[in-house]
Amino acid sequence: MHRTLVTDDVRCVATKAYDSVIKIETGQSDDCRLKLSLDTYAPYPRTLYLDADALAVRPIEPVFDLFDSSDVGVVGRDVTADQDEIWYGDVASMCRAAGTGWLPKCNSGLILLHATDATGQVFARARELVNQYSELGLHTFRGGIADEPLLAMALAEQGIHAQDLTALASATPIGISGPLRVNALTGACTFAKQGIEVEPALIHFAADYSSDYRLAGAHYRRERLALHLSQRLGAPDRTARIAAGLRYGLQCAAFNTWIRIVGRAPRDPSDFFSTAKQPLEVSQ
Repeated sequence: MHRTLVTDDVRCVATKAYDSVIKIETGQSDDCRLKLSLDTYAPYPRTLYLDADALAVRPIEPVFDLFDSSDVGVVGRDVTADQDEIWYGDVASMCRAAGTGWLPKCNSGLILLHATDATGQVFARARELVNQYSELGLHTFRGGIADEPLLAMALAEQGIHAQDLTALASATPIGISGPLRVNALTGACTFAKQGIEVEPALIHFAADYSSDYRLAGAHYRRERLALHLSQRLGAPDRTARIAAGLRYGLQCAAFNTWIRIVGRAPRDPSDFFSTAKQPLEVSQ
């Protein structure tokens, strides 16, 4: 599969792992507004966009075929205005702004983009909504704007729904309610998310789950080391697994034990997107 890296640092070591590189000319920002320009960077007729903290444990070619024919494919679920739900702000208010009775509540760590006029219209509209961010009463994110509610409103205006593919395509551990079992070298990934067993091809280590120092990031650190030893240094998979386990196995065991006892992760960021904290900060 041909892969492209979009980055503002074309000399970073990660470029060696990609077939082509697209340089970001506008400069990075601490918030997520750059994602609202994905249509201008997507290089293929069908582009599967992934956040850099997503880890593929199985081949992802089949993920393309899980989506329906929508011009923009997002993983999540639709929420309605009458559900009294909070997601970066009041969902009912966002529905009114979009002129619909529903909203595709999605995680933008995975987006399937078709190179169509409709896709361009969705992202252009999302960029327009940036100017109404405060007016819409949306919570700040990393001191700036969150892309997901703006993208959701733009999708709703085009009649594009979220697709319930979390169990198979991509899932974050946010809302985890059972032990996390992941082995990138053998293709294993299973955990309970809000009481539902998922086995995604991609695990998106969002928020604290990609932390370099918090307990919630232990599995990410372990898998990152195992992949580095195996893929970069050429160590046998078994050796890489053992070495990574020796380094981070105790932390992973502590995390899973905490989950079994408490039922949620230590410093669980599950409520980051549903409660009004000023400002909202997410560790990477």
